[in-house]
Amino acid sequence: MKDKKEIINRILSDTGRGVKGYLKSQLILVTISFFTLLVGLSILDISFSVLIALAISLVDILPVLGSGIVLVPWSLISFISGNSELGRGLAILYVILLVSRQFIEPYVLGKNIGVRPLYTFLATIAGSLVLGPIGIVVGPLIAVVITSVFKVLKDS
Repeated sequence: MKDKKEIINRILSDTGRGVKGYLKSQLILVTISFFTLLVGLSILDISFSVLIALAISLVDILPVLGSGIVLVPWSLISFISGNSELGRGLAILYVILLVSRQFIEPYVLGKNIGVRPLYTFLATIAGSLVLGPIGIVVGPLIAVVITSVFKVLKDS
């Protein structure tokens, strides 16, 4: 077995790569959300759709709340104010974003952080159950650390 200092350094290095991968995956997911929103808002003929899509896609980073914190109230207000076509369109756009992110996120995260998509998904679920909304972010990061430890110990 190699000395403890070398093992710890390898674990930290591998974990660092995983965290960088996590940040990269979040950037990819925000980009996907941005273009989905841009297309949807353009179809709905919303003024300043580029700026609105950018703002909503940045809010989409927030665990649990995401784009729904903007799109759901906007859709409801549109329905209440009598613009049911816009309300329906925004609701459909939100569902498209929500469903596509649920399918894409585990794959993108798993690919970029070096953890299998199933483990990433399970870590996200477990993190949210144990830690609440912040666990959605912390869960995959803990999976990175655990994977790094097992990988380094296996190679030692």
